[in-house]
Amino acid sequence: MTNEYDPKLSYKELAGTISALGIKKANTHSWQLFLLGILAGLYISFGGHLFLVALVEGMGKVVAGAVFSVGLVLVLVAGAELFTGNIIMLVGTVSHLVSLRNILRNWIAVYLGNFVGSFIFAVLIWESGLLGGPDELNGLGVLAVKVSQAKLAIPFSQCLIRGIFCNILVILAVIMVIMAKDITSKILCCVLPIMTFVACGFEHCVANMFLIPVGLFAKGVPAFEQFVMFKNILPVTLGNIIGGIFILLIHPNRIRQLKFLFQSYRARQKQT
Repeated sequence: MTNEYDPKLSYKELAGTISALGIKKANTHSWQLFLLGILAGLYISFGGHLFLVALVEGMGKVVAGAVFSVGLVLVLVAGAELFTGNIIMLVGTVSHLVSLRNILRNWIAVYLGNFVGSFIFAVLIWESGLLGGPDELNGLGVLAVKVSQAKLAIPFSQCLIRGIFCNILVILAVIMVIMAKDITSKILCCVLPIMTFVACGFEHCVANMFLIPVGLFAKGVPAFEQFVMFKNILPVTLGNIIGGIFILLIHPNRIRQLKFLFQSYRARQKQT
């Protein structure tokens, strides 16, 4: 009699996977985190550009949100370091397995890498001519400007709240992807939460590191004059942090389980 296939990891497998992942992230060199952060910025920007393409083709925000999730799929399946997803490392601090200093080091290196990767992608998309020329934008270029301006017009408090809602969904996606065993299940776990946050109009700091600059380039704003982007990115970043922490703390059973997984993994390592 054959056993039925279970798309989820067993409790023992999940313990090893989450614990090993947290320890690995905390102990990775800063320069490696920075490079992997650049890679994640590029991945999320692929999703952001595909989001614009879907909208300009009239596919609607739900479909655009679904295709945007390709960015997180690439990050979590192909491998890279994404600032918003790494909020989950705080579980390691609760279990005293990962120091707060190491977490902050990870966050800073990854955040900077995400920004560099996203901004480079925005530069290259503009220089590719896919948005049209400086004197005559095509439909995609006009939409990029519109999206960028709309994001910059959002007040601080609204950016903060939208950032909170966004990363609640991102962290849930990360947890579900870790629990999923096969690639198909992991992709599905990415698509549904990300489609939700995009369609609902929530704000993701790394996505905006591409969407705002690319719209500013299309508008004719040179790179060294784009500091206005931080009017959106900073409150959204703060909201993303709050949202990630909130979803971990609001589920006491989940955080106790994750804490136990980290501690179990540490105990097994000491035995070996």
